Amino acid sequence: MNEPNLARDIKALRTKRGIGSRELSRLIEKAPTYISQLERGLIKNPDPKTLVEIFKHLGHRREYIDDFLFSTYNISTPDQIEAEEAWTRQQIENAQDPDYQEHLLEMQIEQYEREMEWLESIEHGLHKKNEEINKELTFFIDKNLDTFTGVINNLHTMVMTLSKSREDYVFFTNLFKRDLTEFSEDSKERIIELIKEEYDKSLIEKGWIGERPPF
Repeated sequence: MNEPNLARDIKALRTKRGIGSRELSRLIEKAPTYISQLERGLIKNPDPKTLVEIFKHLGHRREYIDDFLFSTYNISTPDQIEAEEAWTRQQIENAQDPDYQEHLLEMQIEQYEREMEWLESIEHGLHKKNEEINKELTFFIDKNLDTFTGVINNLHTMVMTLSKSREDYVFFTNLFKRDLTEFSEDSKERIIELIKEEYDKSLIEKGWIGERPPF
């Protein structure tokens, strides 16, 4: 891709539009040879106002030309410079205005309080769900002690490693950040079989001999 080149780009766009160099010079109220000289690189620092007029007649929308010239060729137009100076003056006035500073501080406090309320609501919701999980697991432990002994032991082992092993943390969060209840029965069975296969493979890699521990 060619780097932006003002003279070359104007000529290419003018040719594409089918406008002669003398015609474009006339439209921007310059000498007949102005555009030709500009396109040959003889005019090193063209007036930004003139460039605005050139790109207007080459089909650019006026409201976008200032940003286009600055972002593409690093050329600031008078309107752009005036807007930046006005913004700077306003910032200085705001910094020296105690009422504005007080208002700004109040807005920041309000924003902080909204964020804290949002975080507290999330935390409250998570704690509530945690209590519901504990209640539900307790029910199944009481009813299915033989089955849930291994389940709770393995769940406890995994959770206790989360703060020590990033691999376990990533595995655990990636596994449960999706709603597993959305899977079909066939999908659930395939997932269980895959886990069993990977579990057996890990035992073999670790040199386990004998009967496989309860899954």
